[in-house]
Amino acid sequence: MKKAIYVAGALSLAATVALTGCGGKGGSGANVDLSYWNLLTGADGAVMRQMVDAFNKEYQGKIFVTEQFSSEDVYYENLELNIPINRGPDVAIMHSYRVQSYANQGLLYSLDDLIASEEIDMADFPENIVSSLKFGDKTYAVPFDMHPLGIYYNKTLLAQYGCEIPTNRSELIACAKKADNSDGKVWGLPIAAGFPSDYTYTNALYQFGGAEVKDGDQPGFNTEAGENALKALTDLVHEHGLSPTSLGNDQDLMQFRNGKALFHINGVWMLNNLKSSSVDYGVIPLSYMFNEESPTIGVRAHTFVLPKQRRADEEKQKAAMEFISYMTKHADTWATAGQIPASQKARESEAYRALPFVHDFGAVENFAIGVSSPYYFEAYTPIYSRIVTAMQTRQDDLAALLADAETEGIKLVKEAKELIEG
Repeated sequence: MKKAIYVAGALSLAATVALTGCGGKGGSGANVDLSYWNLLTGADGAVMRQMVDAFNKEYQGKIFVTEQFSSEDVYYENLELNIPINRGPDVAIMHSYRVQSYANQGLLYSLDDLIASEEIDMADFPENIVSSLKFGDKTYAVPFDMHPLGIYYNKTLLAQYGCEIPTNRSELIACAKKADNSDGKVWGLPIAAGFPSDYTYTNALYQFGGAEVKDGDQPGFNTEAGENALKALTDLVHEHGLSPTSLGNDQDLMQFRNGKALFHINGVWMLNNLKSSSVDYGVIPLSYMFNEESPTIGVRAHTFVLPKQRRADEEKQKAAMEFISYMTKHADTWATAGQIPASQKARESEAYRALPFVHDFGAVENFAIGVSSPYYFEAYTPIYSRIVTAMQTRQDDLAALLADAETEGIKLVKEAKELIEG
């Protein structure tokens, strides 16, 4: 019954897209109408709306893009249900770590010939991101941005407690412990048990030399590195007492916005949200904050993909690649939404160099992207619920949590393979 409800919702979304006139030629008066789906609904979504509008004005009479957006929790469900029944969009945003999975299921077009014909320079993007978008020997996505986590700090409180800006874990903890959290006035580093702690754990995992997936399709976190990473994260709460144990999603953000937190871990995408607060803040990178010997910073990336259609429409595909090329070349505008352009040319532009804060999330050469795997989601995400458990309650046996998550991941990978193989 649950699946039937989701399918009905997916069909409803597809119908909505068709009614906007983006499913075929002529609806907008343009030569080619494109449907474009994304999961950008917050402050970054407002910038995306502006960029789409600017593209439509520049390409008036040639290409018209109609945008459809939804929250991430339903976005991928809609893609997975609509693409197989030929009701997916002409172009879509997709996180880099999902691209191989969709390619493996035959849901995406390979882009190598289209990239060559539109002269998109893949050498302009970080090589580790480009390689993560390949499945077999074919490329299935074009990079758009990189979005790392960083540590926001309250400049006023930092001065009040007599701290220098921390450069490593020891300095961070020593300063955060000075916060007067005895009666909840100010916490040193409040951390929500849920998002983005899963992403924070991934950063710690990388710094200890671990990986999400091993052998191409199996959970890779049940290792010494995985346990060290989980301990480094949960020790901030249970060992050092820098955070309450019961914070829900965004409660840590609200404490920082309200001047009740000295430090706050969140993504580059939160910059515009914090600009509207009264907090005088700065940003430091996560380098050396879990393992003092490692500058590695985990990043996730938004990419552009072309979902499979009933039949390939060369004119639409060419128009979609023109749209993708335009967006990557204007990624310095996208950076105003709180994202770091994947394009080196965009990062070297005067407009990007003039932006505050985005440069403080770390050196691009220290950015690490997730392990490429068509079963990344199934193999890795079972750790997320165990992170929540470990953040909420001190655990005597972290290895047991990792082992449980590994067992679940192995099962999910097996089921996914059976489904794909029929």
